[in-house]
Amino acid sequence: MEAIAEGRDVVLATSTASGKSLCFQVPIIEAVLRDPDARALMLFPTKALGRDQVESMRQLTGSLPRDAAVGVATYDGDTPPSQRRAARARAHAIATNPDMLHRGVLPHHDAWGRVLAGLRYLVLDELHTYRGLFGSHVGNVLRRLWRLCRHYGARPQVIACSATIAEPGALAESLCPWISERGGVTLVDEDTSPCGPRKVMVVNPAVVDEITGVRRDYIKITRGVTSVLRRSGVATLAFCRTRRAVELLTRYLRDDEAAEHSGPRGGARSGDGLQAQQQANSAIRGYRGGYLPDRRREIERALRDGEARVVASTNALELGVDIGGMDAVVLAGYPGTRAATWQRAGRAGRRGKPSLAVMVLSSSPLDQFVGAEPSFLFDRAVEQARVDPLNPEVLLPHIRCAAQELPISQHEVLPGLSAQDTTLALEYLADRGALFHEPGPDGEGCYVVVGGESPAEAIAIRGAIEENFSVLDPAGEVLAQVDYEDGPLYLHPGAIYPIEGRPYEVRELDWEGRKASVRPVSANYYTVAVSKLRVRVVDEVEPGPESGPTHGMGTGYAHVVRTVPGFKKIRLSTHENIGFGPITLPDLELHTTAAYWGLPPKAMAELHEPAERAGAALAAAHAMRFVAAMLLMCDTGDLGHAVTGGHPSAWGIALSGTQAPDALATIEAGGYPHIVLFDRNPGGAGLAVHAFAMGPTLFDRVIATVTGCGCNEGCPTCMGPSTEAAEQYGVGRDAMVVVLRALREAAVVGGASPA
Repeated sequence: MEAIAEGRDVVLATSTASGKSLCFQVPIIEAVLRDPDARALMLFPTKALGRDQVESMRQLTGSLPRDAAVGVATYDGDTPPSQRRAARARAHAIATNPDMLHRGVLPHHDAWGRVLAGLRYLVLDELHTYRGLFGSHVGNVLRRLWRLCRHYGARPQVIACSATIAEPGALAESLCPWISERGGVTLVDEDTSPCGPRKVMVVNPAVVDEITGVRRDYIKITRGVTSVLRRSGVATLAFCRTRRAVELLTRYLRDDEAAEHSGPRGGARSGDGLQAQQQANSAIRGYRGGYLPDRRREIERALRDGEARVVASTNALELGVDIGGMDAVVLAGYPGTRAATWQRAGRAGRRGKPSLAVMVLSSSPLDQFVGAEPSFLFDRAVEQARVDPLNPEVLLPHIRCAAQELPISQHEVLPGLSAQDTTLALEYLADRGALFHEPGPDGEGCYVVVGGESPAEAIAIRGAIEENFSVLDPAGEVLAQVDYEDGPLYLHPGAIYPIEGRPYEVRELDWEGRKASVRPVSANYYTVAVSKLRVRVVDEVEPGPESGPTHGMGTGYAHVVRTVPGFKKIRLSTHENIGFGPITLPDLELHTTAAYWGLPPKAMAELHEPAERAGAALAAAHAMRFVAAMLLMCDTGDLGHAVTGGHPSAWGIALSGTQAPDALATIEAGGYPHIVLFDRNPGGAGLAVHAFAMGPTLFDRVIATVTGCGCNEGCPTCMGPSTEAAEQYGVGRDAMVVVLRALREAAVVGGASPA
């Protein structure tokens, strides 16, 4: 607060529940009490978090006298028109999100003139979420905001709050480059908030088959660990990696709670049994994306009031939504990053009281690596969030938005760019008809957008936006929402769609109408859709000099298709497969940009067996994707990787960060492997093409990263998910390095250049 009072831009990077919200709420209130024309814009990554903070701030201002009132309002996609007008006209502090700022505020800044002219503070909460391609878009949205603030005569201070990540100050300056021009950011990362001792336990389920190495199901172990805490009356938050795991755990815990309190005549039909089930439903809750806002608010209230003792959640509760004090956190599986691990563990711990965090490991290679190498979790620094707002594929469309909001004068220097780069960008857009240069009477002139459509509508800062599916009960009431991409996985006919553990069967899916009809059922099984992802390069833009049927490299346009051919029925108690059914739904298609590299003859000669080549190529693709993301300052989720069994004009199996291919895919990939990197957003963002343009530099960094890994023969961190080939042929780090070094030599010969 002292740094903010001195006019400095501040980044607060401390643990959960350390008081970060007060550090921006109090200065805002003080500024408004001194100057009623002062305004603050508070940016939150989600609508739920914004509304939670508005309620918190209203409680803080509730005791002020009427003549000293501070107006706090929400402005998001759910805000009714009348409340939107009131927020613009009367609110002093306005909570919104990057999406609404991008599409709803900046293109209509003339209606926001009073707010922008008086803007004193710009709050960026949960700064660590603005990373990768999404963060790059947000950085450009903030540059547009800063340009309009200059136009209206305001120079707001930046107050950013972040979870513990590496170099949060650098992230803030990347998103808001004007901070560097004002002397840099003031970082506050020493956490002296009252916090009791925390014990962290890592639980590795026992091996049940010594030959295959299969371990006990980690969801069942999570159920057992959470039940110990539940029976002891410990307020517990159980984090699961998937929505399905949340629903399974919620149902298991409710059944356990009801069985323990139903009495000797307990049962579904007895009065004691019904009452016990109702009490269990109140004490054990589920929380995930897809629930309607009213349900989420009710669960959050139950947590704060102590009515709900145990909640199973996805990362939806990882952010700073107020849920009161928890005593224990259980993590069902390693979250994927150290930063997310400590963020979730930090949700437990009341003032001065001890807390417990228990991580139950799954059988996945990465989880087992964490279990075998505790130093990976406890002794290494948390990861860094990276962004690249200057990526031309991201930057140029936002410059067009800026010109639509306010004509760009011929000699104006845009925020975050040099004078030369600004001129080059404007001339590039003008040459292609995206901007029009309008000469001025003094010879200066300016760049404007021709046409009445808003360029902001064409930019999806979070990726493709498709209409969600609505889940309807027999009476036509909406029960939940499901993302477009998840529709085929969870709402196919015959699917069991649970809501807080209660099963509903999907009777019909209206694909065009984006709605699924469900009915409540009593089912002792759940369903899992079988998904296949394949990729091919359909149009080469820049083929390499050795491009051909067996090897080569280049860039081009890619076609990625996800097919969901069927689903399995899994028994709840034993998790055994008890049935299978077909699914006939449209494929989900993605047209994007990609880069590819074929295995050179040298690597082919050294790796004789096809499965050995496939395993080494898959491991190399994994390493290339993660290092490319680091160098391109994007998120690993912004890129995908694949291996094809020949030239990538043929279909190849596409892999996610945690998926291991089946035996057939390994055989397919072992012929003449080609590694493919592709952008995972529609149309591409130039990421894979930029990775290709690095040439040997990319492979130098990949080889250094792989050989510098602390493992002996290769691990999930450097090689990715285990494969059939790796297990059968003992493919380790040496084989992967053979592939990478051969690719580096080919890149030198090919002279890869940014096309």
